[in-house]
Amino acid sequence: MIEKSHAIVLAQYLGLTVQEMQSLRGGLREADARIVVAKKTLMKRALNELDRPIPEDAFVGPIGFVFLGEDIGAGAKALKAFVKEVGKERFIITGGILGETILDAAAATSLADLPTKDVMRASLIGTIVAPMTSLLGAISAPQRDIVGVLQARIDKEGGAETAEAA
Repeated sequence: MIEKSHAIVLAQYLGLTVQEMQSLRGGLREADARIVVAKKTLMKRALNELDRPIPEDAFVGPIGFVFLGEDIGAGAKALKAFVKEVGKERFIITGGILGETILDAAAATSLADLPTKDVMRASLIGTIVAPMTSLLGAISAPQRDIVGVLQARIDKEGGAETAEAA
């Protein structure tokens, strides 16, 4: 799971019910993310074997490891929604790992501000299409101007009755 994840967020969970954990797992699953509760020593050993950094400061209390998939923004947004639902005092993001970088709690929380994969695609398509739309507008402007001038002339000369007679 460590090798497949694009980011790992560490979070303390304090007094969560089974239903709340199931809700979290469901929300994360939809965002291609997963939470695992594992022994901290085993997780440190796994991170060490894979030459990943270990955020020692984040390994405090009962920790859940949230593995974010390819769409980091979507998984982090699902996590942020859960924190909002249960409260910051019951589910505390303590840190994370993004590639080879250790994230503090604030940086790990800010992953939710990243745009989702779909938003990035839409932005890219908009960037590609914008010049073509501008060109089309510039090409069709003279025809619109001629139609506007003719319509103004029709309205001045007698309105729609003259246009129908013509």
